Amino acid sequence: MKNASELLYGQTDTGKRLPDMYRALPVKLHQTREAFANCFRPIFLKYDLTDPQWRVLRILSAVDEIDTAALAKRSLLLGPSLSRILRDLQARKLIRRYTSKEDARRFFHAITPAGQQLIDKITPQFGPFYEQLSAHITEQEAATLNTLLDKVAAAVNASDM
Repeated sequence: MKNASELLYGQTDTGKRLPDMYRALPVKLHQTREAFANCFRPIFLKYDLTDPQWRVLRILSAVDEIDTAALAKRSLLLGPSLSRILRDLQARKLIRRYTSKEDARRFFHAITPAGQQLIDKITPQFGPFYEQLSAHITEQEAATLNTLLDKVAAAVNASDM
């Protein structure tokens, strides 16, 4: 029986069969992302937030201001999705949007005091999750995993597919 990654990603163009560990990476990464999301999502739901909305708020809480293009890149969101998220967060008065003084076509975004208060209210609720995670994964393992994930992302981004 074929595993999920083999069904999804198959063999190379040359017909060379790669070790399963390489083909399993996309599936494992997706499973891990979903596991994290499943832990955080109930917290977000209490505050009527989605995962992507939270991501945008967290980015805005870490900068004074950011333009839309840079926010899209950092949040890993496509333009139409980001536009909808920004509109919704602005309507809730969690962020503000303003036009660049130099270029009227360029917009900047910043978190409002209400948005920062929401960040400050939600963030401590993640503590128990991270404490539980640290009981299973050492700091060194987490550091190694972060390094390896950066290496995988760089390799995938550098590929000329």
